[in-house]
Amino acid sequence: MNEINRNFAWCDGYSDSSFIGGLHERQEWNDEEYFKLKGYLYDTCPKLSTDLVPRDIIWPAMRIYSYLASTFGCHLDPNDGFAIKDIDLENLYARRERVQLVFEGFFKGEMPDIEYLGY
Repeated sequence: MNEINRNFAWCDGYSDSSFIGGLHERQEWNDEEYFKLKGYLYDTCPKLSTDLVPRDIIWPAMRIYSYLASTFGCHLDPNDGFAIKDIDLENLYARRERVQLVFEGFFKGEMPDIEYLGY
C-alpha cells in the first residue's frame, strides 16, 4: 500500500487509521503507523530519479511534512488547543528531529542512515 497516499488527506487512499489520521483525529502519536510511513519513504526514495520526482509523490509528501511541522508547533504552544497525547517533551523533540531528518533526506534524495535515527 502507498503510505504517502494513505497519510494524505486529499487522496482517495487516505485512511483515518493512518499515522496522520490518528495524529489529526485523535491527537495520538502511533509509532507503528509512523514506521510504516517512514519505511515507505526509505523504500521509495532510491527508486526515484534524482532530477525529477513526480508531483503525485512530492506534493503529498511535502504536505505531510508541513502538517507535521505545524503539529509540533501547535503542541508546544500553550495557547493552542492541540496537544499530542501521552508524549513528554524529550520524546516530542526526538520525534520532531527524526521526522525532519527523514523528510529532508527524502526531498534531497539521500535518506539518513537509519541506525543514527534511534528508536
